[in-house]
Amino acid sequence: MSISTNQMEYDIDNPFSYGAAVAGASFTGREREIAELYIAMRTGKNAVIHSERRMGRSSILCELARRYAKEFIFVSISLRGVRDEGGFIEMLTKETLRASYANAREFAPAIWELLGSSRLRLAVLESGDIGLVSSSESQTLVISTSENGSGQETKQRKAGAAEIRVCPTCGMPLKWINKYERHYCYSCKKYPPQQRTSKIPLASLSRATPKRLCPECGNDLDFINSFGEYYCQICRKHPLMEYSAKRFQKPSQEDVIEALDLPERIAMQKRKQIIVVLDDFQEIQSFDSFHLLQTLGSRIQQQRNVKYIFSVSKWNVLRKLFEESGAPLCRLAHPIDLRTLPTRELQEFLIRRFKSGGGKLSAEAADNIVSLTEAHPYYAQLLAHELFHLSKSPSIIDTENAMRLAIERHSFAYSLVWESIRSPLQKRYLIGIALEPNMSHGDKFIRRHNLKSRSHIQRIEKQLEARGIISHGQVTDSMFTVWLRSTVHR
Repeated sequence: MSISTNQMEYDIDNPFSYGAAVAGASFTGREREIAELYIAMRTGKNAVIHSERRMGRSSILCELARRYAKEFIFVSISLRGVRDEGGFIEMLTKETLRASYANAREFAPAIWELLGSSRLRLAVLESGDIGLVSSSESQTLVISTSENGSGQETKQRKAGAAEIRVCPTCGMPLKWINKYERHYCYSCKKYPPQQRTSKIPLASLSRATPKRLCPECGNDLDFINSFGEYYCQICRKHPLMEYSAKRFQKPSQEDVIEALDLPERIAMQKRKQIIVVLDDFQEIQSFDSFHLLQTLGSRIQQQRNVKYIFSVSKWNVLRKLFEESGAPLCRLAHPIDLRTLPTRELQEFLIRRFKSGGGKLSAEAADNIVSLTEAHPYYAQLLAHELFHLSKSPSIIDTENAMRLAIERHSFAYSLVWESIRSPLQKRYLIGIALEPNMSHGDKFIRRHNLKSRSHIQRIEKQLEARGIISHGQVTDSMFTVWLRSTVHR
């Protein structure tokens, strides 16, 4: 389908945004929640925001960070897409450093003081914009060793030729073993003859590749063209290759504690409170997180300069992690439950945004949008977006047409959800609560929709709630409710 230039310009000027977090002029109706979060931060409390999907949790967090960026350091992390415990601690480390330092290169030389874990150092060094380039472009270093009364001493000196010893059998660089004062080949798994080791000339070292830092010693690494790998002359090994392999392993308890304590150390250094925002926190259950959650709960109680805001979209996860007795984060966060937007504020917002885009929305049309979407923030923005596209001065009929367009855009996704439900009882139940949303689920409701018994309804509700399709006996997606009425029941 081709799009004309005029239509493209028109869509760009549309004042309504949906499908992504919003802040500033596009944000409305959550002043009570913003104030509650701010009070929690000022009084040293953690918080957990709970709502169904698309209720505006991410937008609240964005607006909170925008308003109070001068007072706090916000470390914002979305757990969506994080696959395991290692990915979580690496992301926490990188985002903490990125949020805490205006210039990403500012902390590169000092990272070895902040982090004691080689795994976390490498994760930061491999990041696309953090500490990738070394702090200096010094000449290649040559290592010389001398023996004195206190043992072997390693010195660095500049030289015109680099000396990296390689194995005469496989050609790979050797690692110097201080204990035995010999080189060792990890490729051949043996000590080569001392007299037969060869050297790599300076010409084989690439000067075109960017300098990188060793995650162990912080020294500039040399890129060896013939091997296609970086080599550390201080540590006498390929550190990036070695620690890249280790990153596929489950992180140690020391690595986890190192990552969780990093915000506290930086907050003390900066003398500024850090707020760690963990969006989509329910995703932590997708990987083995029991020990991580236990450690997180323990470290939270010990940190004085760091507070956490958790964002959860499943009420059963909220109960399991934060409310049940013995839960790892029990009573460690102040709960904030998001509901639909205040009707009056949403109406005023819709009229104001239409005006900002050069249009005019009547109070009656605004009220109709609020009624059709049940004051749901995502669907109100979606419907208003479609309506603005149809007319800048819409009528009630335009509003209803925009609603049909919005449902059509989501029809394919709703069809997939509907077809994924195999149980006829679950389908009948969904149609029943869509047609009679305020009806009690007593005998009349059961007979009218052929749902057998109350025990069957309880089982159906548990299954659909686990999938996030319903919550407290209501369909979580108000537009899906309209789709069920107009498409399935028709």
